[in-house]
Formats: sequence, structure tokens, C-alpha cells
Amino acid sequence: MISINSTIHNRQVIVVSLSSMMRSIGMGASWPFMAIFLSLYLHLAVYIVGIVFTLLSLMSMVFSLIGGYLADLMGRKFTLMLGSISGIFIYLFIALSFQFNAYLITIILFIFSSFSGSLVYPSASALISDVTLSDEREGAYSVYRILSNVGWAIGPFIGSLIYNTGIVYIFYSLVLASILQSVIIIFVKNPNTLRKTVSGGNPFIVYDKYLFIFSIATFFVILLSSQFSVSLPLYSEIVIKINVSYLGYIYAVNGLVVVIGQYPLIKLFSRFGDIITFMAGALFYALGYFIVAFSTNVIDLMLDMVIITIGENLTTPTINTVISKMVSHEKTGRYMGFNSMFNSIGRAFGPSIGTYIMYTFHYNGIITWSLIATFGIFSVLAIIIFSGMYKKSGNTYINRYTKT
Repeated sequence: MISINSTIHNRQVIVVSLSSMMRSIGMGASWPFMAIFLSLYLHLAVYIVGIVFTLLSLMSMVFSLIGGYLADLMGRKFTLMLGSISGIFIYLFIALSFQFNAYLITIILFIFSSFSGSLVYPSASALISDVTLSDEREGAYSVYRILSNVGWAIGPFIGSLIYNTGIVYIFYSLVLASILQSVIIIFVKNPNTLRKTVSGGNPFIVYDKYLFIFSIATFFVILLSSQFSVSLPLYSEIVIKINVSYLGYIYAVNGLVVVIGQYPLIKLFSRFGDIITFMAGALFYALGYFIVAFSTNVIDLMLDMVIITIGENLTTPTINTVISKMVSHEKTGRYMGFNSMFNSIGRAFGPSIGTYIMYTFHYNGIITWSLIATFGIFSVLAIIIFSGMYKKSGNTYINRYTKT
């Protein structure tokens, strides 16, 4: 079974996780309100909001490749710091442009804000892989997610309070969070396994058919999970007609369920192996979004969020674990970056597809959320294909139990 005891004493894992927690406080305070911000404050139509989020994720796709490459070439710490410091300036300029009614600049800067996270994520994931043994990684990634989601538990409550005083201050909270993240990153050390050169082939993109098929499976999961950003808050405000400030409470449930349930769930499912864990997570995701169709109030949406987050708890650390076991240290950043690129495609199309479905079917809950839930089924089918191919190749670790 998975143990996090060794991870707790791994200083590098804890430091990078704490830096992620600081970032998550800022993101948690802002993200539940971003679709509402674009719709109500910048007066964009619902389908235009979906397009803006699509552009955000397309830029993230490009920046993820750059982030993975820089993490391998220049070092994990350098790339983490670059992503964090860039966030300080991007979010500051978003706030200022909004205050001076330069809304077009606000939208453009919002789209380019993906630069910050796209550098931070592959670097942090690769660093954790570098400083842990193979059988420690799922526990390490779970600790990373738990501490990150402490921020997601705290941030939405802060966001709800800030929203009632002025939404612009949400962006200033992101600036402060990025500053604190940068301070913590100072204590990160580049692992000894890091290579300073990237040899052979294309320096940005890796070619691995197993990684490709696996990334298709994660693509569909991300396509589903990305409804978290746009479709869910807009549906909640337009159809269920909840008070917008209550969105923070719904999204805080996400962080709390990760903090409380991440380790017990991964420990419970470790006996079944990576593939079963991932499939279960995809199905929980599908169920959670499907029952949104039957929700009528904030409490219902909070219960939906519990089920959705169980799906997140099972899939997210498993994705990192599988990829880290497929590759040597000197390519980890690029493998993480490649998968992050695929996931960014899912995040790009997810908001547009979700808002298009809602708009086309006139916000009919049953049709909207039934169609969205099918993405989880497609993910399960793709991971079954990946498992069969990988088993035939003679690589069977993904079907083994996780051992301490």
C-alpha cells in the first residue's frame, strides 16, 4: 500500500508543495468567479466566454511544451521561479487594465495568464519525480495535491468575501499569492539527477506511442473536468440562479474533499493498480457532472462537487505516477509537458463545447449534462486500449499493486 511517511520527511516535496499551496490560494480565490467576471463585468456573451477560455487553454498548450523543455534544460527551480514571477506582473496588469476600463487589454492579458501556470506545473511534477523513488511517487503526488488543495479550500472562501467588496481585488490577491509562492521557491533545490543538456531529436516534443494513447485518455478526462471552470458556474448562475458569491463555498468543497479524501482514496485504490484507479476516477467524474442536471440549490451543487472531486482525487495523481514511470529522469519534464499539452487541448475545447451544448439545447439540464458526462466513458475506453497495448509490450507495472 501507499505510504506518505517518507514523503513527509522529503524536504523538496514539501517545499514545492507549499509553493503550490500559495498559488492555489490565489487561484482558488479567483477561478470560481472568472467566467462570471467575463460575462457580467466585461459583458461578453456566454459562447464568447467559452471562446476566451478556449484561447486561454490553447496558449497553455504552447507554453506547456516550453515549460517542459525549460525544466529539463534550465532546471526545475529556474522554471518554477520564472512562472511564479511572471504571474505577479500578469495579474497586476490585469487588475490595472480593468480598473482603467481597458477591457480588451484585460481579456488579452487573461488569455496570456496561462504562461505562469504552464511553466510551474511541469516543473513541479518533474521535480517530485526526480526526488522520489518509483514506489514513493503516488504518495508524493498525493501529498503535493493535498497541500495544493489546502489552498483551494481556503481560497474560494477568501474569494467570496472579496467578491462582495469588489472583484478587482481578487486579482490583487493573485498578485500577493504569486509573491508568496516566489519566496517559497527560493528554498527549492535542483535535484542532482537533472541533466543540463537535452540530447537527440526534437527538444520540445517527445515521441512515444504509449504516452500518446495515455494522453488521449487524460484528454477526455480533462475535457470533462474543464466544465468546472465555465459551464458549471454559468449554469449555476443562469439556470439554478444561485447568489454569485456562494460560488466560493461550492468550490471550497473541492479543496476540502481533496485535503480530507486524497490520501485515503489513493490508499484504498492502490490495491487495484493504476488502470482501475484511473477508470474509477473517470466514472466518478461522469456521475458527478451528470447529476448536476438534477440540482436545484447550493447544497445540491456542493454534493455534486464531492462526487466530482472524488473523480479528481483518483485521476490526477495517477496521471503523474504513470508518466513518471514511463521515462528516465532527463526526459521527465518533456513527458510531463507533452501530457500537459494534450490536457491543455482538453481544457481548450472543454469550455467551448460545454457552453455550446448549453446554448444549443437552451440550458436543458438533462441533455447538457448527459452529453458532457459521455466524455468520462470515452476516457475509460481509451485507458483500456492503452492498458492492452502496454501489457503486450511487456511493460506490466501499471497492472501491479502499489507497494511500500
